[in-house]
Amino acid sequence: MRQMLFNNEDFYKQYLDYKSNVITDKNHPFHIMFNKEIPNKIQNELEKRQMKNLDRIDIKASTGHGKVAECFWIALLDKRLTTSPNSKKTSTQKGIFIVILFAENGEDFYLTIETGTEKLSLSEIKEEADIWREWLKLELKNHKRLEGFYTGDFYLGKTIRPRKYVASSLVYKKYNIFNFDQHQFIEDINSLNEFFYDFIYEVYLDQGFTPKEAKLNKLKRKRIIHRDVYKQLREERAKRNEETGRIAEKFVYDMEVEQLKAAGQEQLAKKVNWLAETEDGHGFDIKSYYPDGKEKLIEVKGSKLAHQDFPFFLSEQERMVAEEEKEAYVITLVESVGTQQMKVVKEIQNPLEKDNLLLKPTQYSCRIRVD
Repeated sequence: MRQMLFNNEDFYKQYLDYKSNVITDKNHPFHIMFNKEIPNKIQNELEKRQMKNLDRIDIKASTGHGKVAECFWIALLDKRLTTSPNSKKTSTQKGIFIVILFAENGEDFYLTIETGTEKLSLSEIKEEADIWREWLKLELKNHKRLEGFYTGDFYLGKTIRPRKYVASSLVYKKYNIFNFDQHQFIEDINSLNEFFYDFIYEVYLDQGFTPKEAKLNKLKRKRIIHRDVYKQLREERAKRNEETGRIAEKFVYDMEVEQLKAAGQEQLAKKVNWLAETEDGHGFDIKSYYPDGKEKLIEVKGSKLAHQDFPFFLSEQERMVAEEEKEAYVITLVESVGTQQMKVVKEIQNPLEKDNLLLKPTQYSCRIRVD
């Protein structure tokens, strides 16, 4: 049986009583409920749903330190993303995380993705957040898992701290303490968490692929992640990307077969070969055919997200085969992989032909010069 996070009326009455104090009171019923009971209940509900990476997440709450804060929060802090290299404690001042922010009125609260605000001015926080928000608009438009979420500003309180929280919010969903569905709220956390890690693996860890990258690189934000943690995240991303790639390849393989059948080419449809399912090193994933019988060598690039410019990596082997095969070589881009919105967004034939792709070197092979 699912438990309620709190009694709405009781929560609000105790909130008002607690806010009437200037100094935090750890023995006050609201302090105990907000800082301990509610986070524990959220933890239990998310465990039932087997939420991704929950074992790596600290669920922390705060009503202020010493002095009662203007707005309260409950944060889901991935230890790898919110712990500084010189500290073992997670913090909302570092990295990126999911957080529930309560407005000063005690009635409205927001489920958001935030970035830490330490040592950044309000204008710097807004500048960075606006870059991410612009990118996220397309994702909000295309994915039902983020239905009800928005980008933009909202109101928490008038002092600088709540204003910084709002400025650093990337996406948010608003709730009211008296009429929200508590079970749906937990589902929303789970859905946002799914998106959160897709965003981390595909965008956040690849800073060079962010929109307006030149502008972003000028910001004072430094994403310093411990070497071992970064290695772990990269390994997780590689495993996840392999799974995403397989799903996208199967989707394209099935599509190619059906398209040839629809064109009356049953024999060609039988010859479509998903090479990457069992082999590697060809420089493409699927050997298919056009209805006129010409070969179609398909390299599939998949993403769980929706993109405007769809960034992806091209290996040297893929580049060489594309250069050699020219018109026969096709890069097929699949977005929203694994969702009901999964679709092919573009087929790029002869991708190395002028203006088809914007290529950017990411590493170089080097050796010392021998005189």
